[in-house]
Amino acid sequence: MKNKILIGIQIFLATTLLATTIAVGNAGGSDDPLVAKSYVDDKINQVLEIINTTVGTNNSGNNSDKTETTPVIPDSSFKPVLVQVGQTIYGKEGTELILRSGKGNAVVPGKEGIANITNGMELKNKNTVNKNQLLIIPRDDGRGIKVTEKAWFLVKGGYSIK
Repeated sequence: MKNKILIGIQIFLATTLLATTIAVGNAGGSDDPLVAKSYVDDKINQVLEIINTTVGTNNSGNNSDKTETTPVIPDSSFKPVLVQVGQTIYGKEGTELILRSGKGNAVVPGKEGIANITNGMELKNKNTVNKNQLLIIPRDDGRGIKVTEKAWFLVKGGYSIK
């Protein structure tokens, strides 16, 4: 009886070893190619160059009256921006804004507003902007925040101050 159990265990282990060898042997084949990190990094850099080139050519507009403009460049970090009383910070499409200090009111030229992601609401024209709430500008159509008290914003994406 002991011999049958030992033979059963040996067959099980041999089958497991064979299955593992077959599975690992297929890695790197035509169905599952292996690539080097440098190859992947090179391809990512090529895509980023294409994105930067495309964004650079699409960012030219007829906004000659704006005093400060930043390009729309894919960026994953917020930048602190100071806006003086009476100035308006306008966001480009997809720009994220957070009012950290000061006061301001929404500037919305149409019916749709600025998305307030923090509370799930929409800011309409002349609504007060609350501090520390994430706002997203949905389109590049003149939406922004007019500052009524010197304000610091955290901004991710393109913007202009007028």
